[in-house]
Amino acid sequence: MFIKNAWYVAGWASEIGRELTQRWIAGEPVVLYRTEAGTVTALEDRCPHRRAALSKGNLVGDHVQCAYHGITFDCSGSCVSIPGQDRVPSAMKVKQFAVVEKWQWIWIWMGDAGQADESLLPQTFAHNDMDGWEVVGGTIEVKANYQLLVDNLLDLTHETYVHGKTIGNTAIVETPMDYEVKDDHVHVKRIMRNTTPPPLFQQICNFTGNIDRWQLIRFEAPGHVSIDARAYPMGEDSLENGLRWFSLNSLTPCDESSSIYYWTITRCFKQDDKALSELIREKITATFMEDVDVIEAQQKLIETDTRGVAEVSVRADGGAVAARRMVQRLI
Repeated sequence: MFIKNAWYVAGWASEIGRELTQRWIAGEPVVLYRTEAGTVTALEDRCPHRRAALSKGNLVGDHVQCAYHGITFDCSGSCVSIPGQDRVPSAMKVKQFAVVEKWQWIWIWMGDAGQADESLLPQTFAHNDMDGWEVVGGTIEVKANYQLLVDNLLDLTHETYVHGKTIGNTAIVETPMDYEVKDDHVHVKRIMRNTTPPPLFQQICNFTGNIDRWQLIRFEAPGHVSIDARAYPMGEDSLENGLRWFSLNSLTPCDESSSIYYWTITRCFKQDDKALSELIREKITATFMEDVDVIEAQQKLIETDTRGVAEVSVRADGGAVAARRMVQRLI
């Protein structure tokens, strides 16, 4: 039920060190660690002997030793030692996953490592490491399917009702969105003219009047969503008195009903203002947790709905429906 030949975020680069770390990604257990040279390695976290979790074992140099019976595997997943015998069965090996450390995150290719193509990484996410941009971010564990999070980010009309204390106001639902599919991406656009600034934007920029507000959203399979958010004093297009940031969101499915939400806000204004960075981190975290509260409740209602009745879509669902069709086609 998941795209396997694709990139997912497996964690922050700062999280993976000389310890064995388990992640569930697209329904598969993975163990990650750094070699003595600092390179990140990712292996199937399931010993082929008795299916014990290798992540509960020991790191011996650059080898992983299963804590159950001491069988040891190298960075490629090949077995190098079995206590009490010299012969290694040909099937005694674990899958090695292709990984890339880039833009503050560890990216993992869950399918055929030979097909892993770094050029398929979502290039907008380069803003996490781009000169002139200041980054804050976080991680949220969500008890819901990752596609519900994608839906949430592609249809921002919910901001009016869920995020009224931070980034939402009535202009969002009063302004129709446009979407298009091109080059295996879904693009959603909403430009709001002559509207009141939402509370967080007002707090950050102290606007003295109405603003022009932009939301330019880009979806890339399987679960990467970037939002180019802009707010300028009405009739202007200069950042001197305005705001522009990228909300970069990577939704990693653990299984059918749980996900890990990796996010950053990277901005190109007031980059040296540390107090502003902490304000944005605090407010955006609270905003995303409002989403999580809605989506986790939604997941429960979906799982318990036995009526066999289809959902009813509306115009604002256009981008989300296109993204779901794209994922299904790739699966």
